[in-house]
Amino acid sequence: MQLLFAFIVLSTITISALLLIMLSKNSRSGKVRNIAIHHDWQYEEFVNFSDDIKVANFGLLNYSQNVIFRHFINGDIDSHRFSFFDCRAIEPSGIHNSSLILYHLNLQAKYENLHACFTPIDSGRPLSDAMQSPIDKNYLARLRQMQKLSCLTPHYAFENHELHANNPSLLEQFLQQHLEESGTDINLSTWILAHPHLHIEISDGMLLAYQPNRLLDEESIIPAINAVSDISNSLNNADILEQ
Repeated sequence: MQLLFAFIVLSTITISALLLIMLSKNSRSGKVRNIAIHHDWQYEEFVNFSDDIKVANFGLLNYSQNVIFRHFINGDIDSHRFSFFDCRAIEPSGIHNSSLILYHLNLQAKYENLHACFTPIDSGRPLSDAMQSPIDKNYLARLRQMQKLSCLTPHYAFENHELHANNPSLLEQFLQQHLEESGTDINLSTWILAHPHLHIEISDGMLLAYQPNRLLDEESIIPAINAVSDISNSLNNADILEQ
């Protein structure tokens, strides 16, 4: 009887362990971790705010009532550092889950303190496709006020986006420089035109890209990281040629 009881206990423990392993591999945590391992990138399940995130004053990250960063990947592509992570922001209007990609840029010194936002006027995505609840325009407007960003007059190269900046004249210089850049097939305008649903925020030499309330599935993570790498490299190259 004792042997039978011991066998049952050991079998139960073994089955439970196998189930946990299978669940871990099939969970979002397991899938994102495998992506990081495959590319020799660092992975963390949970992370806290870093000082550079706080200083950069990113709206979705700094002004939500409760923000949790999960499934955090740190790595580099072509010697440029980036991070990928999920962000859960709890707001009065609902819980917003978004996948964000952040790249560190090498900008001219005069642009290091530039804070600019490129916000789609129309997301082009039905509300039923939102993961929890949509982020409304009133909430985004409140974010811009808290960030102390001014709205620019409509720009011919960004007709489908609202532009905000802490220094509108400096943003105009920045845009003009990159729109004139002809050394590559990609500039900020053509890239945003090809990715019309993304919110782009540039602050303290970092570029943050995300689609509000949209989590990327595992098949979309690498293409998204590479896409944001393209525009980040283009911005860096344009600044190098200008110097």
